[in-house]
Amino acid sequence: MNRTFCFVPVRKGSRGIPGKNLRLLGDKPLVCWIIDTILASGIADEVCVATNCDEMESLIRGRYKGVVQIFRRSEWSARDEASSLEVVQEYLNYRKPDRNDDFILLQATSPFTTAQELRGLVEEMKRGEADSYVACCRLKKFRWSDEGRPLDYSFETKPRRQEYKGFLIESGAFYASTVGSILDSGQLLSGVVKVVEVGPAGMIDIDEEADWGLAEHYIETGLK
Repeated sequence: MNRTFCFVPVRKGSRGIPGKNLRLLGDKPLVCWIIDTILASGIADEVCVATNCDEMESLIRGRYKGVVQIFRRSEWSARDEASSLEVVQEYLNYRKPDRNDDFILLQATSPFTTAQELRGLVEEMKRGEADSYVACCRLKKFRWSDEGRPLDYSFETKPRRQEYKGFLIESGAFYASTVGSILDSGQLLSGVVKVVEVGPAGMIDIDEEADWGLAEHYIETGLK
């Protein structure tokens, strides 16, 4: 039977918000939001945090008591210019899971991903209708080009907002594929890709202080 690996890459430091992954958001460190959601969802056979930070390792080992594994990523895969793919490849070469196992990369910077959304993702993966899966949010806004032209309507036929389907934007919350697909393609997404739609809170991707303030507002007002 295929196993499901949930993988959360985090780095020491951050350009936008120094130390953000360890910083308290509400009543717990940012990184713990996504970890707690993964555990609550029950989807994972193995949960792993990839880090190059001693303090992060101590937090994970102390809080999760072996339930969450630690992978010590290299300084090369933790550099500012490194892509998520680099640390994924590094981990897969070390861990050597079965090619048919499911692999889900989840971002700590998307704290409001829900357990229901993760269970929905796994249900989609079980159907096997695609090779890869990506989290997207639906935005009901009208787009314009740099040249001053509307992209979603003409002036004569502008739809009402209630009738407008909007468009999908990549949220960054999660990317899923099989281990074999990642190794063969050298990409997180390949082949036939299916969108897994997440809720409006999935729009929050914490990269700057303004994003952090918005996340705090969600918590304080009970939106999350």
